[in-house]
Order: sequence, then C-alpha cells, then structure tokens
Amino acid sequence: MSTLGEHIGTTADSGQERYTWRPLRLFAYYRVLVALMLSLAFVTGQDTLFIRSEQPVLFLQLAIVYLTVALVALAMAYQLKHFLTLQVCAQTVLDILLLSALIYTTGAQDPGLAVLMLVAVAGGGILVGTRLAALFAALASLTLLFLEFLTQLDAAADTAGYTQVGAFGVALFLVTLAGNLLARGAREGYALAEQRGEDLADQEVLNGHIVQRLQDGVLVLDRSGRVRLMNATAWKLLGQPAQLDAPLLEELCPPLAEALASWREQPAQEAAPFQATRKSPELQPRFRRLSDAPGGGILIFLEDRAEMNAQVQQAKLASLGRLTASIAHEIRNPLSAMTHAGQLLGEAELDKGDQRLVEIIQRHGKRLNNIVENVLRLSRRQQPNQEPVELDALLDDVRQDVNNQPELHPLQLRVEGIADRLIVPFDRGHLHQVLTNLITNATRHARHPERELVISLVAGQDARDQPYLDLADNGPGIPEEHRERLFEPFFTTAGDGTGLGLYLCRELCEANHARLSLVQTGAAGTRFRITFAATGSTTT
Repeated sequence: MSTLGEHIGTTADSGQERYTWRPLRLFAYYRVLVALMLSLAFVTGQDTLFIRSEQPVLFLQLAIVYLTVALVALAMAYQLKHFLTLQVCAQTVLDILLLSALIYTTGAQDPGLAVLMLVAVAGGGILVGTRLAALFAALASLTLLFLEFLTQLDAAADTAGYTQVGAFGVALFLVTLAGNLLARGAREGYALAEQRGEDLADQEVLNGHIVQRLQDGVLVLDRSGRVRLMNATAWKLLGQPAQLDAPLLEELCPPLAEALASWREQPAQEAAPFQATRKSPELQPRFRRLSDAPGGGILIFLEDRAEMNAQVQQAKLASLGRLTASIAHEIRNPLSAMTHAGQLLGEAELDKGDQRLVEIIQRHGKRLNNIVENVLRLSRRQQPNQEPVELDALLDDVRQDVNNQPELHPLQLRVEGIADRLIVPFDRGHLHQVLTNLITNATRHARHPERELVISLVAGQDARDQPYLDLADNGPGIPEEHRERLFEPFFTTAGDGTGLGLYLCRELCEANHARLSLVQTGAAGTRFRITFAATGSTTT
C-alpha cells in the first residue's frame, strides 16, 4: 500500500483538479463580481465609501480592463482544464498588477483596494504551493513599495507611508502563508480520506468475494431483523428461496427465525438444528452479535450437519488409520513367526484332533495376515500410475483369474455391452484389484439359496458422457440399516471378514479420480458403479 506522500506525488494533477479547480472557479466569480462593482460605481458617478479616485477616467478604464480579464479568467477556468498552476499564477499576477494600478489612481491612500489586494494574493496562495504563495506575497509587497516610491516622486509626501506599506507587506506574508498551510492541510486531508475510502471500498469488495465463497452459509441481520447479506451457500442451504430486497428473517426462513428467537432467550445454549424445507439438509445454526449494544445486528453461520459429521468421521478415520497401521506393523513379525510355526506343526504326524487345531491356527493366521496387508497397503498408498486401459482386455484377465479360483464358484460371470477397445484412464493394477474385490465380496454376501449367483459387468456412459462400469448381482440385496456404513473401514457382517474390501475399493477409485457408488440394491440384486474420470474413446 502506498503512503500518503506517494499518493499525492503520483496523483498531483488529479488531486489538484479535484481539490483546486472548484476553488479556482469560485475565486474567478469573486473577481468578476469585484470588477463589476468597481466599474458600476464609477459609471453611475458615485464613489464608494472606501474608494475615492484622484483620476476617475483612468480608474474606470482600468476597472473595465479588470472586468474583461476577470471574465476571460472565468471562461478559461471552465474551458481550459489543463495547466492549473499556470492559470493561477497568471491570474494572481494580473490581480496584483491591475489592483496596484487602481491603487495608484487613488493616490496610494485607499484602504479598500488594499484589502482587495490582500484577498487576491491570499486567494491565489491557497491554490498553489508554499513557494509560489510566498512569491505572490513578495511580488505584491514590492509592487506596493514601488507605488509608494512613485507617490513620493510626484509629491512631497511623508515618509511614514513606507512604514504602512511595510506593515501591510508583513500582513500579506502572514495571511498568504497561513492560508496556504491551511489549504495544503485540507488537500492532504481530502487525499487521505479519498485513499482511505478507496481502501475501504476495495476491502468491502474483497470481503464480499470471501463471504460468497465460504463453504458455510452466512447471513447478516440488521437491528430490525432484515437480511442485509446472504452468501450463495446460505441461499442453497435454505432451499434457494425467492430473491427479495432485505426480507425479514421470518419471511425468508421461519424455522431459522424460531431458532434465533430461542437463542436470544438462552444465548449460552447451542441452537437446535433445523430443516429449511422438507427436502433441504439438516442445518446447524450458529449466532454471533455484531456489537455489544442491545438490539444490534446478528451474524448467522449455517453448517450442513451431514458434511460436519463426514468431516468428523474423516478425521477419526485418519487417526484410526495411523493407529492401526502402527499396530499392524508391530503385529506382522510375531504373526509371521506364529504362521511359520503352524506350518511346521502341520508337517508333523499328529492325530486328527491336533491336526484340526493346526488348521484353525493356519486359517486364522492367514486371515489376520490379510488384514495386516490391507491396513499397510492403505497406510502407504502410493500415487497411481494412470494409463489408458483397454477395458475389454482387462475384463478378460479378470474373468480368467476368477475362473482359476474355485472357492468363488458356483458363479456365472457375464460381460455385456463392452465396446471393442473402450479406453478408460486408470492404474491397471488398481482397477484389476477393485473388480476382483467387488466380485469376491459378491460371492460372499450375495448368494441366494434359491438361485445360482450371476454377476454382470455392463459398461455405458452417463448423462455427462462419462464412462462407467456397473457390477450387478442377482442376490438378495443389502439390508437398509447397513447401506450407510457400507464403505466404512472395518465394517463387516461376516464373521470372518476384515471390513476393508469396499473401503479399499473406494480409496483406489478416488486415487484414480474415479468414483465408486452403490446405485441400486433390493430383492432383485445389488448394483455398484465405477464412474471414470474422463470420457472414454473407442477406436476401430
């Protein structure tokens, strides 16, 4: 931010135009009025109280010249909007010369014209810098001294006139310099106020942009309870109400108005959540007073409780992930020793009871090892190596792998609607793992006692022309109470499950800028969808 001196220095011309053109024009009107009065006074043949000219004809001629100069100066102040300092200097010098000439016609004894000289010099001094103002005062003083010298030559006058002229010159300097200092202070004050106003305007625009882009809804109420500010987020959270000019909060959102009334009665308690409409999300309001004065404005923040819970849950999951990764790393070594010992026991000659116990050890050791591997894989997940993947070729590999795993059968795996050489951006290994996990998960949870399990892989494009791949089964569906927790880590309904399968699939999809979602579930089966990041292309 520039300092005041830099602001005045770099914008001197614009500052002078703003703060001195108007005074210059007013002073030009004053000059015209003075010249007109002087001319009319002698045209009518009546001397003024303070002006008694010894040479009336010459006085009248000079007054008419002064009036003409004043009118030209007034026209230039309006028409020639450049060279302000030059105009001020020229007009002030002409004021000094013409008024001095008028004073000379009165015998250098007229106090009224001397006052006009003082006003002219001081008026010109407030429109320029200090040096020029001092120059005007010096020029006027020297001119008056010269007039006094001429008067002494014409007649044997008393030398006391020099003392009067000197005292008047001192007064000229004092009044002119004082006026100049006051005017300069006023100009700097105006410039400072203008700069502060521009800064405040910029700050207001900046604050407006910041408020509009906040993820939380923001509303500002005035003393009368009218909404003076509402950002875009608040408008969406409140169900996109009609745009009104400073509506009352009761008109905009009655449930929020009720929450505000409850908070006013008990400000120490947190306001209860509410819903603006039946279709809008549940919102948590937070109220703050804009001032300590009673009845002042209110600042309202609106937060989506679902997003709040998701953020809290994400933070908990992140902490849990770091903890479980540390625990899994510590478990891995003793688990390997235990599994190896079980294998050695299995090779020994044991009776059937002991052999069964060894098999239990090996089976659960293998399960525990899978959990450890999944947890460590999540904790040290690397950036995916995205590449164009031919979906039909990848699905052929997945189908072969499934056919080579007898524990997954009986199973019918169908691939439908896959265009030749459909290309999607994905890490090939990650996509293979996601599809294998989804198929394995279906074989464990989607089997129906009355029909054979059928899993279909169907590709297509959604309304935004993004390619997707659906994995659908004909199982009994997912119970409603389990759907919200489906992608949570360590959530499983199987006694021997790890609860990391679907969570790992979703994390791998997000790492590849894709999205895994549950599209449909019910008695006819369940459908998962992988929506890829970019539009696929086919080549022939």
